[in-house]
Amino acid sequence: MPKFTPTIILDEPCARLRDEVTAFGPVFIFKPSRGFLSSPIAAAEELPAMLATAGMKPPYVFVAASFGGFAALAFAARNPGALAGMVLADASHPEQSVAALAAIPADTPLTPTVTAFKRTLQGFGPVWTESCAAIAKIHDFADLPLIVLAAGTPDMPDELPSETRASLTRSWHALQRKHAARSTRGELRIVEGAGHDLVRLAPQSVLTAIRELVLPAVAGALSP
Repeated sequence: MPKFTPTIILDEPCARLRDEVTAFGPVFIFKPSRGFLSSPIAAAEELPAMLATAGMKPPYVFVAASFGGFAALAFAARNPGALAGMVLADASHPEQSVAALAAIPADTPLTPTVTAFKRTLQGFGPVWTESCAAIAKIHDFADLPLIVLAAGTPDMPDELPSETRASLTRSWHALQRKHAARSTRGELRIVEGAGHDLVRLAPQSVLTAIRELVLPAVAGALSP
């Protein structure tokens, strides 16, 4: 391993990749003190002190999945010079509840599964609502290297009509494209055949993205 490598921050869903990621550089597992589903703003505020206590200095490559993407985005907004790159693995988006519910026709039969799905789409209470409002204000990450991975087959009930499933998939990919647009160096990669939990279902896609961000950072630091 080169003498210089960025520290790779893995959120809790991504922590299962720790053994493989240590081949790329030092790893810090980020576990917010209030829990994974707590305020991402509070999480972003406490992370610098956690990193300092662990002796982990910038630059960092932040790897986050699902709701953890909010904390990564909040951290990047608060610490614009600290990151060498970011990987978002099917990350939540502040517009996802409205977009997904709008994609389901009003006359869709409300089976127990569909009803539960629609309830899930509404989020998980005040923390979700407040988090979406805060993250919606974050837009520009300049030229931060950013790889956005999106599930090719987003999780949804099989019993939904094919047209509705296709509409939900298009909606989700459009939101992930918005994540990528936060940076002039943002890139969207749709992981075909994989559902929401990309870390479990398509770990190689996440590992490849991490490696592609770490290696240029190392090369840049070693250049005269």
